[in-house]
Amino acid sequence: MQGEGPLLGVRQLFIRLGGCNLSCAFCDTPQARRPAATCRIETEPGTGRYEYVPNTLSVEDVTSMVKKLRIIGHHSVAVTGGEPLVQADFLRDLLPSLKVAGFKIYLETNSTMPDELEGVIEHVDFVAADIKLPSSTLEPERFEDNLRFLRLCASATLIVKIVVTEETEAEEFLKAVQIARDSGSKPIVVLQPVTGRRGEVSVGGLVLLDLQRRALEIFGDVRVIPRVQQFLRLA
Repeated sequence: MQGEGPLLGVRQLFIRLGGCNLSCAFCDTPQARRPAATCRIETEPGTGRYEYVPNTLSVEDVTSMVKKLRIIGHHSVAVTGGEPLVQADFLRDLLPSLKVAGFKIYLETNSTMPDELEGVIEHVDFVAADIKLPSSTLEPERFEDNLRFLRLCASATLIVKIVVTEETEAEEFLKAVQIARDSGSKPIVVLQPVTGRRGEVSVGGLVLLDLQRRALEIFGDVRVIPRVQQFLRLA
């Protein structure tokens, strides 16, 4: 089940790819920063029971596994990571195969790799693009890459997610909202407070309301949506 953003609560199949070009301070999946020796496949949703197959997998392998896991009511296939576009060559082959099989594609990305979108974006229905704030991630600013990336997403439904922490600088956050506005892709902007492993949210409600108020002066669709994976024990 999707646990973030405006599609919160829809059923999805998740494909998690290994490898990432960033190392964010609040990363909730550090194990996905590099490829793994085996691929873990949950055999029944929510049970925590898995089978393991050796990596690497072929396009045919992944497509077959996704077809076997499909149930009535699945909204889309969520391709996540790590950063999926680290494996853009694989996606250029995998996504057309999944589309032929009748799946919609939901791409989760840190929106810092615009050059890798060629041959990928035309197969994507939804893009959930993070804009990472240096004050929160302790990573260098990549706002120019973010803007280039978002401008290439006009063919998909675009969701821009901005994670805020206690360390977030308001002006940096508002700059990210401006980037979303200037993308020309009419996104939904999600202000997402960082969530701990037990579901705790350390950013106060008054802070979130103030950030949203200031963001709405820049762009008309900014929503405060926390994550729910931890509450439901889905991550």
